Amino acid sequence: MAEYGESLTDREKEILQLVSTGITNREVAHHLSISVNTVKVHLRNVYAKLGAESRTEATMMAVREGWVAVPETAAVESAPPQAPPVAPEPPLPWPKRAALTGALLLVAASIVVTWPHSGTEASAGAGLPLDQSSEQAPPPATETAESSWRELAQMPTRRAYLALAAAGGRIFAIGGQTLDGITDAVEIYDPAADIWARGSDKPTPATYISAGVLGTDVYAPGGCDAEGTPTQIVEVYDTLTDSWREAGRLPAPRCAYALAARGEKLYLFGGWDGKQYIATTYIYDRQADTWSEGTPMSAQRGFSAAALLGERIYVVGGYDGEREQSTCAAYDPATETWETCAPLAVGRGGLGLTALGGQLYAIGGGGWTSYLGFNERYIPHDDTWTPVETPLVGEWRNPGVVLLDSAIYAVGGWSGDYLSLNQAYEALPFRIFIPVSHQQ
Repeated sequence: MAEYGESLTDREKEILQLVSTGITNREVAHHLSISVNTVKVHLRNVYAKLGAESRTEATMMAVREGWVAVPETAAVESAPPQAPPVAPEPPLPWPKRAALTGALLLVAASIVVTWPHSGTEASAGAGLPLDQSSEQAPPPATETAESSWRELAQMPTRRAYLALAAAGGRIFAIGGQTLDGITDAVEIYDPAADIWARGSDKPTPATYISAGVLGTDVYAPGGCDAEGTPTQIVEVYDTLTDSWREAGRLPAPRCAYALAARGEKLYLFGGWDGKQYIATTYIYDRQADTWSEGTPMSAQRGFSAAALLGERIYVVGGYDGEREQSTCAAYDPATETWETCAPLAVGRGGLGLTALGGQLYAIGGGGWTSYLGFNERYIPHDDTWTPVETPLVGEWRNPGVVLLDSAIYAVGGWSGDYLSLNQAYEALPFRIFIPVSHQQ
């Protein structure tokens, strides 16, 4: 019987490399001309030797050990990026490499996007991803008896780069990008009834946008218009009256930023200004209805995600015009200072971030220069990231992610096409298992 700490055999590494692409046990068996039961036996041995509890955790360990490499890919203007190939180390014989390549092509076939890039002389919208629908359907969300993700009523409008907010026991999906262009749609999800309803349209359609909740109001700053030009307008949705109003405008146009709320203030980090990615920090004071500048980030980037944990705001991941980032930094609003935290296991641009149970959860990302094989959870006490399963593999860019009660909701996003999915994640510690004895 396999024991913890033992070295993996070549066959076990080979199976782990295939599993890391997201294919099923049956597909692994087909590629290697072995039975499904044999695959399961090998995986049990892998889990035992690594001390892993799932495919996701085993994949993350393999990435860290170098058995599965996720290489960086140079940006090529106008060329659609593909998921970085998962390369074995040491090299496998040619027939096995061919099998692994075939598995990767199944994933890459669903990813068709325009490569993002930056430039100081860029025209309107340049430097931002302009997604094009794949001829194939996006990979289905996975849900098993062991999964912590639950599939709920789908959002009526398929979209990505939307703002998602939770207030008063409901979830509000605002704006974003659809197959037909940017949208002003506001759709409201009631978790208790598992149904969606339509709210008053946002006065200004916008994409690459986020939302922050102050009281019963949802603030949606900036965003990009149909030409990809960022705006300064700040529109506020009153969840009690289903109406919109304007608030104090941003100091400068922004979209593709990270946003978090704390107390009576909003904190907006980085983003795209129409020409390049930015490192600025903007702070909105609700009482004064004004914006001010805080201490900027250490590097320019957009498509990051921000969330409040304790008294600090964490800003994680992002895209800098060349590659997706694994950066993690914590901003202290009281002192306006930054501290670094442990980086993500992989670079993530267009991710979502939220806090649950004193921990951070990084959801989605992947597809520009990195591959989505798992989500990640940050444990502040240990300053470490650990793997969390994902219902989508390959890429899941810019879903809306919020916390409501004890569940994380991830809605919409892009994965080869615009998505309407609505997935809820509940951490296993919150579940109660009642053992049942079986009498002979």
